[in-house]
Amino acid sequence: MQYYSSQYFVGDESNQFPKLPGYTVFNLRASYQLDKTIQVYGRINNVFDNRYATYGTFFETDAIPNFANGGAPFNDPRSLSPAQPRSFYAGVKATF
Repeated sequence: MQYYSSQYFVGDESNQFPKLPGYTVFNLRASYQLDKTIQVYGRINNVFDNRYATYGTFFETDAIPNFANGGAPFNDPRSLSPAQPRSFYAGVKATF
């Protein structure tokens, strides 16, 4: 389990905007040693598939066109970096 508290957006030195909310993420990992040289392992990141942002900053609203909204100007200068969704990893490790 990892917990991250709320944080201000980068570029908001006067703290005028609401904070980026804190979040908790759960990861699992396991491994099993088959013999002296072979190990199998697995990992699940973001077990509960939480949706959260890890980073927030600002951008110039007139610097890029808003194609998703028919070219209308952006009205919110905040930009978020979304976190990794649930992901699975598995593998075999051999030591010689």
